[in-house]
Amino acid sequence: MTASADGEETPGARLAAIYRLAGQRDWAAVEARCHPAFTVVEPPSIPYGGEWKGRDALRRVAEAMYGTWASARVTILDIAGGAEWGVVVVRLEVTSKRTGRTFAQTICEAGRFEDGLLRELRIHYFDTAEVAAEA
Repeated sequence: MTASADGEETPGARLAAIYRLAGQRDWAAVEARCHPAFTVVEPPSIPYGGEWKGRDALRRVAEAMYGTWASARVTILDIAGGAEWGVVVVRLEVTSKRTGRTFAQTICEAGRFEDGLLRELRIHYFDTAEVAAEA
């Protein structure tokens, strides 16, 4: 997963580094790995949904997501990648501020790279209706 046949770092390895840095809240290092036209796309039906643009988009959407819940924990389950895209499979466990209910979902986060930088990240929830109802 770390290098392709030509020795270049794969999208999966690049995503692993970005997620590790985001987990450490090293936002300057995350932003350095994002394309100037970076976009995070969250489903429009959730409270922090929509398109988040700019190198700092991942930080801003993370702050919005974590701020929505009484508690939130992200566990990386797997990372895979091809020539241009990488996919991170995560388990998101959150507790609703409104109801106090804790629930978990599996989410696939697909990232596309351009010129070695993360150009877009598309977040795919298992059940956005549950997320919206509990937020």
